[in-house]
Amino acid sequence: MIITDKDKLNIKCKNCKTIKEGEEIAVKLLDELKESKSGIGLAANQIGINKRVCVVNCKKPIVLINPEIVEKSTEMFAFMEGCLSFPKQAVRTLRHKSIKVKTKNHKKTLEFTVPTDKTKSDFLLDSYEVACVQHEIDHLDGITMFDREYKQEPWRRKIDKIG
Repeated sequence: MIITDKDKLNIKCKNCKTIKEGEEIAVKLLDELKESKSGIGLAANQIGINKRVCVVNCKKPIVLINPEIVEKSTEMFAFMEGCLSFPKQAVRTLRHKSIKVKTKNHKKTLEFTVPTDKTKSDFLLDSYEVACVQHEIDHLDGITMFDREYKQEPWRRKIDKIG
């Protein structure tokens, strides 16, 4: 069952001691994600497990055990996010266009990037994946999409004279 209590989701998760521990949690996450039918990612604390494990399933299932973003681009993109913990709610966030993630279960650093060519066939899936990885790692750090909400400032100009 997916947790919907924001206070329970605002707690930073602890590292897994072993890859096996993380993989066992990942199986539960993937099963829950499959059951949801509408989600593309899930973090362990969303199902009541206080461990740094999350899964993302945009193009293919990716398991991240003890993930840390080690590099991020300065370029950002606006993204309308939803969350399985907050059904029927969405907020606009700003996400990094490119990130590098180090995990316990992957030997190489993983890179997630929004393609520069918008006509690329996987453009949308790649964009979702970049945002989703950041969203799920945020969950593990006790941050929800509401904490990242981007509210654009209205454009204003100074009017010297009225009339």
